[in-house]
Amino acid sequence: MKNKAVKGYAFLSPFLILISLFYIVPSILTIVMSFTSLDGAFIWEWYGFRNYIRIFKDPNTFVILRNTIVYIVVTIVFTLVLDLFIAIMTTYFIKSEKWSSFFKSLIMIPMITPSVIYSVLWIWFLDASEAGFINHVLMSLCRNFEPINWIAKYPFVVIVIAQLVVSLAYGSIIFSSAIKAIPDNQFKAAHVDGASELEIVKTIIIPNISPHIKFIAMWETLGLMTNYINILLITNGGPLIRTEVWALSAYHKAFVGQDYGYGAAISVLLILIVFMLMLLFKCAEEIKRRRDAANEK
Repeated sequence: MKNKAVKGYAFLSPFLILISLFYIVPSILTIVMSFTSLDGAFIWEWYGFRNYIRIFKDPNTFVILRNTIVYIVVTIVFTLVLDLFIAIMTTYFIKSEKWSSFFKSLIMIPMITPSVIYSVLWIWFLDASEAGFINHVLMSLCRNFEPINWIAKYPFVVIVIAQLVVSLAYGSIIFSSAIKAIPDNQFKAAHVDGASELEIVKTIIIPNISPHIKFIAMWETLGLMTNYINILLITNGGPLIRTEVWALSAYHKAFVGQDYGYGAAISVLLILIVFMLMLLFKCAEEIKRRRDAANEK
């Protein structure tokens, strides 16, 4: 048994070393850094909890927190609804595997496109000048149309839609696979009983894939809390701080303002929130599992 354990650890050692170097050690350094006054001079001085106190005293903290919550909730709701719609349409209603695969391939394009290229395309689409794609099209259709600075006028809508387009592929493919796993006899029985297509969706498809819906909701929530690349490249948190979210705020404070200790404190709070959310999801799942087990008895 000991030899097997040694061999197992030997095979895992490269992975464990990489995880330690690129995840565990930086996390520990970030926590330590959050208690220091480290800035552009790279002088480590113990700062205690002053960075955390600064966060709660910062008048922009509430605005950034509100932006983050609204951004996550709105994006998650639209993502789940559209993921379900696409999965049901391409798996249940479109019977041709050829056309189904074609539509799934289309929605995969934004996800596999590098973030820089993807963001540049959005900036070109929404450019405030006549050269912007949307302005050019609208001006071609209406001669009296004046070019609009879409990003400055609707920044929050822009970042939600940009993130939404990227998020569609993963969830819809997961849901599509789950729908394919539903036994055909359930659909046949429903048709024999005279159920409409909408009733089949509500009473068969959605209940069967509910665990997958919960997983995507959790996955997207955690991803949106920590991912800020598209926002950084498209709006950079602006105009002013109208699209500044928590993770982007940590980046700006640390790498733009060179206030590394303060940025680290913001990151640590984000990690704590993510950890608490994971515990909450786990506790909710455990409560549901126990309730289902009690009902079966």
